[in-house]
Amino acid sequence: MVISLYIIYLLIGVLCGVFMGSIGIGAGLITVPLLNYTGMSLRNAVGCSLLMQLLPQSLPGVVIYHKKGYIDYYPSFTVIFGSLIGITIGAYIIANDLIEKKYVYKILSIILIIFSFIYAKDHLFN
Repeated sequence: MVISLYIIYLLIGVLCGVFMGSIGIGAGLITVPLLNYTGMSLRNAVGCSLLMQLLPQSLPGVVIYHKKGYIDYYPSFTVIFGSLIGITIGAYIIANDLIEKKYVYKILSIILIIFSFIYAKDHLFN
């Protein structure tokens, strides 16, 4: 049972990596919900996705995109700086139980639904 679960985790990582490298989505839209579906708590799934993005997941993609000239560094570092602030706030809120667990799941669900509708409207119906 444990080995099969790790095979599922590996497949989730591969799927996330393919999507992250090709269309830029991965941790929040794919990895976290799938890990949660396997029985991992939302907090552990978020922790896994943060660890995954820390360096191992992104480095090969950054090198390839850099070689092709697809990275505009000034806006990217501005977004990264904002992300550092936001991740610190978000992690603090969750780690200190400032939002109940049931609301975190509801927020994630609502965000996924909203972005699904936005992308569907912009890319499927035009």
